[in-house]
Amino acid sequence: MFVLLAVLGAVGVVFGVLNIVGHATGPNGVPFSFENYGGPGPIIAGLLLVAVSLYLRSVWRERD
Repeated sequence: MFVLLAVLGAVGVVFGVLNIVGHATGPNGVPFSFENYGGPGPIIAGLLLVAVSLYLRSVWRERD
């Protein structure tokens, strides 16, 4: 379960980076010339998922 969260987080980070890099140049070659390029939302969400999965794994207790 924790690995799945971490993988989803990593996919979110990759998707966010590709989203920003794919829209990095505007019509005149000026980078980020329009605001609707996706923003850092997927990157932040991905990092949050990775952090939560690492935290949950660190506090998880195995059944005795």
